[in-house]
Amino acid sequence: MAFAGTIVCVAGAMQPASAAGYPDRPIRLITPFPPGGGSDVVARIIGEKLGSLLGQGVIIENKAGAGGSLGTAFVARAAPDGYTLVLGSTATHAINPSLYKDLGYDPIKDFAPVSPVASTPLLLMVNASVPANNVGELIALAKKRGASNEMTFASAGTGSAQHLGGELFKMMTGTRIMHVPYKGAGPALVDLMAGQVDMDFDTMGSALPQAGSPKLKVLGISSLSRNPALPKVPAIAESVPGYEMITWYGLFAPRGTPPEVVERLNAAVKQALDAKDVRDKFATLAIEPTWSSSADFAALVDRDVPKWRKVIEQSGAKVD
Repeated sequence: MAFAGTIVCVAGAMQPASAAGYPDRPIRLITPFPPGGGSDVVARIIGEKLGSLLGQGVIIENKAGAGGSLGTAFVARAAPDGYTLVLGSTATHAINPSLYKDLGYDPIKDFAPVSPVASTPLLLMVNASVPANNVGELIALAKKRGASNEMTFASAGTGSAQHLGGELFKMMTGTRIMHVPYKGAGPALVDLMAGQVDMDFDTMGSALPQAGSPKLKVLGISSLSRNPALPKVPAIAESVPGYEMITWYGLFAPRGTPPEVVERLNAAVKQALDAKDVRDKFATLAIEPTWSSSADFAALVDRDVPKWRKVIEQSGAKVD
């Protein structure tokens, strides 16, 4: 288990009558992945602004392990008082339930959804030594190497969005590529740059700062169309029609958290995402600010669980 704690902000208070008195002490925001990955980046940006708006420190804690399940389960068992939250994601709340038999939490029954925060596509990157300069050449290379000299792809861990992005790519291209799970996006990216693995699917938040490195080649993006932040990078769908992988991040409180506290947090998230400094920070990482009501966020999770179960079953993805 990884752990890091940082108080990311303190500032002036707002006290709407619907949530009078909350918060009156610091809030713990658990990110269930190690420092340096997309989840960590988003948590620190939104945590800093929430602390400013709520008038209390927001303490970011990295509790990594089991594809994000350990930290998420920790919050599921926390007191439902609004002082322990988790930055959940497509991985923790939509993918993991179909991969892990003993997950330690129910993504729907054990949480009070607060609001989505952000969404982002993945970047498909290869080590600079890989003899492929576009997605079509990569597919041809993977098929040529086959099982005898199988290519490898890194991910932030079994069950992560990066993992499923790779499995979906394999399924849609008919290629054999070995999954190499890491304990977070940061370590996976380090080994990709060192040439320990051939390729990596990574969220924009963690990948974009390294996208210009001479040790890497960025071959594609997992949105259906090109992203303004990287206009020269083709959509993977240009070579693999219909390929799309968008991952979301959102705040969850433990089940039983008072509705007025959930709404207080939801309103603060909306205000944070409307702030120019937050939008600018997200924009530099090609992360899209994403907000909805808590009810609509709950409906998103309800839809995504069966959606990704189907992909997992069709792709044959397993816990390694």
